Amino acid sequence: MSLVYVPAVLFALAFIALARWQSERRTAKWQRVINARLAGQLTVGAGDDPEDDLAIPYVRRVIVPAVRRLERSIAHRITPATFHGELDEKLRMAGVKQSSESFFFGRLALSAATLLLGFVLVFLLPSLTLAERLLIPIVLALVVYLYPNVHLNTKAQKRLADIDRSLPEIFDLLSVSVEAGLAFDGALRKVVTSLEGAARDEFSRVLADMQLGIPRAESLASLARRTKSAPLRRFAGLVAQSDRTGAGIGPALKVQARDIKDYRAAKAREKAASIPIKIIIPMVVFIFPAMFVIILGPAVVSILKTFHL
Repeated sequence: MSLVYVPAVLFALAFIALARWQSERRTAKWQRVINARLAGQLTVGAGDDPEDDLAIPYVRRVIVPAVRRLERSIAHRITPATFHGELDEKLRMAGVKQSSESFFFGRLALSAATLLLGFVLVFLLPSLTLAERLLIPIVLALVVYLYPNVHLNTKAQKRLADIDRSLPEIFDLLSVSVEAGLAFDGALRKVVTSLEGAARDEFSRVLADMQLGIPRAESLASLARRTKSAPLRRFAGLVAQSDRTGAGIGPALKVQARDIKDYRAAKAREKAASIPIKIIIPMVVFIFPAMFVIILGPAVVSILKTFHL
């Protein structure tokens, strides 16, 4: 392919990524409305109904699905079979309502646009060598391609930490609500109304799954798989055992509330025990040199004066 067509191809990829992002944003909006309805948080109103098929614009009704099928076909041809499964799992852990194909093509289009812009900018600087003109755009494009994945991993870890921090309060509220006479789904609905952030989204999804007929043990097991949280995995096991044995959910909630507090205390002790190790590097790099200068400085000056150095 001639180099003349490279800019056109790069701009086409950027346009596809922009259209895909707009479509995903609107899809995520309606998904939030549906999840909220299933969780009992919204009431059906006249202005909340999804758009009729004929009222949907032609671009969203025809062009966007065609682009979606095209990018899905290309993505599965140029990437391994396990790549999209792992990327979908990362996106779910990070709470991003976007398909793996859209995320992959967005990264690809941004890196291609950065590469093109980098070549345009470096060739406007006559002081650079040919090697620098080739290397700088490639490095910039590689950084732009890798950064979304790093940001996604960081967001997933932060989201999991936020969920783990809210678990003690969640299990205490569930235990108190069940002891007060509420069923588990009613207690979970009460808890969801008092939550916010990532924990609210995940437990709203659990409540929606239960209202669709999925057993509570399976819904909680899916939550543990999505978040990869050890306390939630143990809680799902306790609920499954309670369902098999016919025991009430109240004792399991009490046990889990106590275990999660012990787990948090153990994590706090672990972090406290690692502080002396983490502080070694700052002490060696910043504190010890200053101490050596203060303590040994006068002695070195005296030695230099004594030997007339």
